[in-house]
Amino acid sequence: MFTKQVIRKSAIWKGHGGFTLVEVMIGMVIFAIGILSVAAMQTGATRGNTSANKTTRAFTVCSDRMEFLKSLPYTDARLIAGNYPQILPAAENDDIDNDYDGAIDEAGETGQVDLTWTIADNVNTKRIDVTVTWRTPMGQPKTHTLTTVRARNAIAN
Repeated sequence: MFTKQVIRKSAIWKGHGGFTLVEVMIGMVIFAIGILSVAAMQTGATRGNTSANKTTRAFTVCSDRMEFLKSLPYTDARLIAGNYPQILPAAENDDIDNDYDGAIDEAGETGQVDLTWTIADNVNTKRIDVTVTWRTPMGQPKTHTLTTVRARNAIAN
């Protein structure tokens, strides 16, 4: 009447059927550390791109001024020996995008870029040094200088 049935243990009870809670928690911790590392790397890359953008813009301002001075005739009054700081009543008149928003000489713009140039006379040459100074996002000053020598043209003066 009564028959004895043997209940077999299935594979689930032998530990082959899934992950334990501890394994899931360890996996989540490893994943979280990886995601935080990627986020920190992204922040550093963004900061580096911002710094590179400001450096490029400052170098462009310096290069533009150098090209302007090189285009002047050798005897031009703006090439007389001396130091020339770009000091204007307002940053709105300096032909520079001082606040890095893409608009040049806008109303209320404050100067973050300083531009100076020095001209030194020699016998038949003029040495032109153009220096641009700007501040990094951390407030540290950075400077870049371009130098060229302008020779007197024997034909055109």
